[in-house]
Amino acid sequence: MLHKTISRILGCALLSLSCGSTALAFTLIELPENSPSSSTTDSLTLQTQVQPIAATIRAQILGHLRPKGSKKATQVGGMMVAANAPAGSDVNYLAAAASDSSAAGSGSGNSESVWISTAINSLENDFSRTAFYGATQNLLVGFDLTRSDKYIVGVSVGYEASNFTTQFNTGNEKTRGFNINPYFAWLLSDTWSLDLILGYGDFDTRQTRTLGTGPLTTLAVDSEFSSKRGLASTNLTNVSTWGNWKLTGSLGFLWSRRENDAYVESIPPPFGNTVPSSKQTLEQWNLLGEAAYGRGNSEAFFGATYESIQDMQKITLTSGLGEQPANDPTSVLLTAGWRYFANKGLSANFVFGARVGQDQFKDQYGFSMTLRMDL
Repeated sequence: MLHKTISRILGCALLSLSCGSTALAFTLIELPENSPSSSTTDSLTLQTQVQPIAATIRAQILGHLRPKGSKKATQVGGMMVAANAPAGSDVNYLAAAASDSSAAGSGSGNSESVWISTAINSLENDFSRTAFYGATQNLLVGFDLTRSDKYIVGVSVGYEASNFTTQFNTGNEKTRGFNINPYFAWLLSDTWSLDLILGYGDFDTRQTRTLGTGPLTTLAVDSEFSSKRGLASTNLTNVSTWGNWKLTGSLGFLWSRRENDAYVESIPPPFGNTVPSSKQTLEQWNLLGEAAYGRGNSEAFFGATYESIQDMQKITLTSGLGEQPANDPTSVLLTAGWRYFANKGLSANFVFGARVGQDQFKDQYGFSMTLRMDL
């Protein structure tokens, strides 16, 4: 009964997603050209900054939801690890629960694990009037515990750095900060799971741009400000197995909001410029499909995630004529990688990713790796 009920809920959600994609709402942001760097990049980089965090934590959650003491767990050294995605890949080992559920009941089902993950993701906007390029780096350290092979509770802390060269205003933007992310998961049945990830981050940004002050004269303009960011992600996941193959399907929703403090640019009179506080919001549906093949103590996998941003904050340039930014709300993230399960409670995971199908963006690549140890 539970399986049928969740299947109907998932089906209705997918139907709503497919129907809504033809009539996405937009929030209009009008910007003058040669504006401060963050005024343009913020609405275009929030997805790249939050997805690696949510994906990494979720991968750890799903990997930890395999029953302890089973034969399959013994064959890989008792390890339970899942992928850390460059920008949003999810995979898990819940498939083992379907065939080993009887073994799960024979033990306490309690365990603790620590993990560390690092990821780098590049991003380039090639539209001349908003052109920029750069990368986001993440370092996460987490601890979680499993109770009764049904519940996962954990927390991670992370350091984050973003560096962007903003060609549209001959400037740059550098952001540094820390985040903390509690998480929880519930194994609904042998094949279904539901997870919830929350997050809070505090950041400092320094940026420059070049301002024309007269014929053949320019002025370098500096500024800095603080910002805060909230994160929430939830996913409903199903896993099935055929021999050495594992197939994963998932429907998820990602929400994030960044709030920037007001600041004053370092422009001498009479050119002074006060930039008001601002907010950027991301609301995104994710539909994942992944296939993994494993033998012995290693596994290779390939995945694809369709991403659809709802109520996208659309940028329109108010000065000058010509083409406007595409503001493309949909994309597909492709991932491929390899996992290795060592002895004595250690494991490693390596993932490559690329986002495709998004107008005016290119070179959206990522690499990540994760190390995990059971205590």
